[in-house]
Amino acid sequence: MDKKYADFMDEISSDELYEGLLAYGFFAEKLPPVFTAVPFFNYCKTASESFEAGWNEYITFRIMRNISIPRLMGIPNPFKYQRACAELRDNWDKIRTHFHIQTDGQSYRVSRIHVRKEYNEKRIFEMNYKNWRVDGNPESDLLIHDKGTSRFLAQADVSTCFPNIYTHSIPWALVGKEKAKQTIHDDTWYNRIDRVCSDMRNGETHGLLIGPHTSNLLSEIILTVVDNKLYDKGYRYVRNIDDYDCYVASHDEAQRFLRDLESALREFDLPLNHKKTKVIELPIGIEKNWKHQLSDLPKVGESGMVEYPQVNTFIDTALMLATETGDFAIINYAIKKLKGSKLSSNGKKLAAKRFMHMAALYPYLLHLMEEYVFIPYGVDTSDIKVLSDTIYRDAVNLNDYESLCYSIYFAVRFDFVLDEFENDYIRAQNYVIRSRDCLLLIMTWIYFMKQNHWKRDATQVKPLNRVAMELKNTDMDRYWLFCYEALTWGSLPGQWRSMKQAGISFIRKEIVDDTTTTNAKSN
Repeated sequence: MDKKYADFMDEISSDELYEGLLAYGFFAEKLPPVFTAVPFFNYCKTASESFEAGWNEYITFRIMRNISIPRLMGIPNPFKYQRACAELRDNWDKIRTHFHIQTDGQSYRVSRIHVRKEYNEKRIFEMNYKNWRVDGNPESDLLIHDKGTSRFLAQADVSTCFPNIYTHSIPWALVGKEKAKQTIHDDTWYNRIDRVCSDMRNGETHGLLIGPHTSNLLSEIILTVVDNKLYDKGYRYVRNIDDYDCYVASHDEAQRFLRDLESALREFDLPLNHKKTKVIELPIGIEKNWKHQLSDLPKVGESGMVEYPQVNTFIDTALMLATETGDFAIINYAIKKLKGSKLSSNGKKLAAKRFMHMAALYPYLLHLMEEYVFIPYGVDTSDIKVLSDTIYRDAVNLNDYESLCYSIYFAVRFDFVLDEFENDYIRAQNYVIRSRDCLLLIMTWIYFMKQNHWKRDATQVKPLNRVAMELKNTDMDRYWLFCYEALTWGSLPGQWRSMKQAGISFIRKEIVDDTTTTNAKSN
């Protein structure tokens, strides 16, 4: 039998949980890879006093999903996030017991994406896992299972799951709703977990932040209870975060599953997304059909490498499938798959040009460019600059701050000057300042600091420092990352000042280091 859900939890010690969540689960993966919480984690180990309790707001930012719908993400106050991670660490044995109770009776692992210990990694959560030896393929096993032969597949998901999670429902899941309500004002371990969650959202009890890995763990506390109830009713399904695929014998059973799922979710005030529910008659391919069409591509040429024509065919096919199905995750898949192929010199040039063009059209691809295009294909820095300048101009017209951040990041990472900043930096800075977008402000500050050899008193940096001082006095919570990095310790209050005096930064050292080398080509 494959490893059970709780086996994965038992492999993680309380200290490993704490480090994984705090040091490696603070900043969302979709951000430009500029930020790190590792120095903050190390600082927390030596801080002489615990951080203050209380409410704080948080930084918000939008990322574009591959369905062209933005998602609102969050970066919490670091001191409040540390308290949340510490509370989960201190009660990890109780939480693991909860997972045992909810999942040990299942013959397979219903939930597929969850915290786990990875070989040689301190990070404990990823959105996708590819170790088939550990994870297996339960979908094929569920075609014929202990309740009979599956003839239909019922699909459903929770409507905006994390933003709809009620923090009081975490104690409901851990000890039962009746006991939780009777003891709601008591200083119990489960109420402390509830409280640190609402503290990160300015006291709000409705919603978890999307981005920090604590939210993934907390959602599992609730959704494993739902899984237990539905499994005991005889339903056999898999769940990926909040997406459900249930294998049933009849159309009527599929409808019963959807009703029972909705009822079980409602016990925790979670709504079912009726727009995405569907019932599909089996058999269907377990893998999506487009994966089969791309699986044998790209073809290897006579040279033993993937040549220009084969690269072209592969990309054309992926683009055609994405357009026909409306599933632009296909482009993500194609970019990642092609990186693993041995391309000829002309094939690399073509792949780079076409994928960079797609990134200009579909900004949700920008986060893939460095790892899967620029570096493996040895893209000239001049070409990265052309792309970045184009993205910047287009993004300003759309007020697309995410794309602006990536164009600035590429300039910082590959050490070139953006045309808009070079031609009229005052106008460009004024646009950024008016945006009042925290991430755009900090990325612009980093850019001009690097251009001026990290001199805070440089003429191009001073206007941004003044904005940081203003925001520190009026809205520190929602701009803390920008204010903290831009201001000196003497301008910061309380715990921020102490941390700054200790030399802690949330910007990766290699970004600050002007001697950082890149693997892209320079003219």
